[in-house]
Amino acid sequence: MNDKHTVADLALFGGPALFDRPRPIGQLAKPDTEHFFELMRGAFEGRRLSNNGPLVQQLEARLADFHAVRHCIAYANAGLALIALMESVAGGRKGSVVIPTFTYTGLPHIVRWAGSEPIFCDVDKDTHTLTAASVANALRDDTLMLLGVHQANSPCPIDELEALGKQHGIPVLYDAVHGLGATYRGKPIGGFGIAEVFSLHATKLLNGFEGGYVTTDNDELAALLRRKRNFGYSGECSIDTLGMNAKLNEIHAASALAALDGLPAIIARNRARLRAYEEAFRDIPGLSWIPYPQEEATNAEFPLLRLSHDWPLSRDTLVALLRAEGALARPYYAPALHLQDNPHHAPLPVAETLSTCIIQMPTGESVSVEDIEHIAALVRFIVLNAPAVRAALAAIEEAK
Repeated sequence: MNDKHTVADLALFGGPALFDRPRPIGQLAKPDTEHFFELMRGAFEGRRLSNNGPLVQQLEARLADFHAVRHCIAYANAGLALIALMESVAGGRKGSVVIPTFTYTGLPHIVRWAGSEPIFCDVDKDTHTLTAASVANALRDDTLMLLGVHQANSPCPIDELEALGKQHGIPVLYDAVHGLGATYRGKPIGGFGIAEVFSLHATKLLNGFEGGYVTTDNDELAALLRRKRNFGYSGECSIDTLGMNAKLNEIHAASALAALDGLPAIIARNRARLRAYEEAFRDIPGLSWIPYPQEEATNAEFPLLRLSHDWPLSRDTLVALLRAEGALARPYYAPALHLQDNPHHAPLPVAETLSTCIIQMPTGESVSVEDIEHIAALVRFIVLNAPAVRAALAAIEEAK
């Protein structure tokens, strides 16, 4: 670690970086190594590495039980799972899908790969999710479905979204990539709407290296999704639906299985990191943390730092300073998706405001409490020297 005494010591201005290796924002939780290799020895000895192997089936059964649903359908990744799910629900119809504008930048692409057009919708200022009121204004005659996205700090208002969907005869689906381990009204996320989709990417809570899965209580939909991930085969040689090769392999299933028992401990460590951030930043003015609900189970996946409107430096400047030091912070969902898609889109003011003032801070298994204390000391130094930072940045611009 390197102490900062003058602005010239900041890495952005040529000083040595605070961290000798990056502190990322992803979970990067290592599965139980011995369990993983034990599972893989069985897979190699059985010469079954893909095509709905026994480890995939075991993972699906355990996840169905975890989410308290009848079906879990594993896919090669969450993006393919969402595409297959939306295409299945659309059933050959062409139209639009309502999605939040304040979410992952790849979601509009996934909607379009599924053959539909995204309709961007504003979000609630506190939960950052779709609401019935915001969705009602976005519905069109050709709307095929609502795709709610559970955020790390809050699930969607499920009751009101599903009531709206029922009122208009529109199915509701959920992108639950950040909802793993969370509950809504005491029930695990995973059993709501027609179906929900989760990720097994290495940066997520449950590390399958890659992968994703769909949870549902709909028997017919589950059977269709199983066929779609395997080229659409309904028998040995017959195909009855549009399909693709989206099967999860045994290696990724083994990783997820070897990580599953450790999930509660991972979430507990996330909570400890979140508490450490809150404590370490307590005396820094103009900064606060996006709260997690206390009445439900949450996963504390993201520490989300919010800057006040009068903070002495911009959000993007603070991100640049942190990243230069090896603290790989990221602007949170910025810019809002509707502006990325169409700069002339009608204003969606809540998301546009949120996208300018929140930072996703480093977390996961590569970040320690000591690291968090060093990051807080760095931010404290930056805010105390904000005028000198602005002058140094202006000098760089003038020299270009």
